[in-house]
Amino acid sequence: MRYRIIVPALLCLLGMAATAGAQAFGPKTYADCVMLNAKRAVSRDGGMLMRRACKCRFQDPKAPECRQYSQPALDCMIGNLGPAEHDEDAWGVERACRNKHPAP
Repeated sequence: MRYRIIVPALLCLLGMAATAGAQAFGPKTYADCVMLNAKRAVSRDGGMLMRRACKCRFQDPKAPECRQYSQPALDCMIGNLGPAEHDEDAWGVERACRNKHPAP
């Protein structure tokens, strides 16, 4: 008798979890992206690259400096640039994301 209640509840929870996308909990606009991520960047160049990634992701994807990045590369940069302590580390993250997810 308890299974009639538990099984549908579990199926409902699993169905809801499966439809949650990676961007469902992240920033939705350029301003949100900058507030959440760019201000957390440790290095100076990390902050600059984070603002560029936010701009290319949310504000102006057709800008000349954005042509070299795919959307997955921008998501990779936004997710990984924050803890880069040195400028060289930030550029390494940018290069790794760009190479892992090349622009079309």
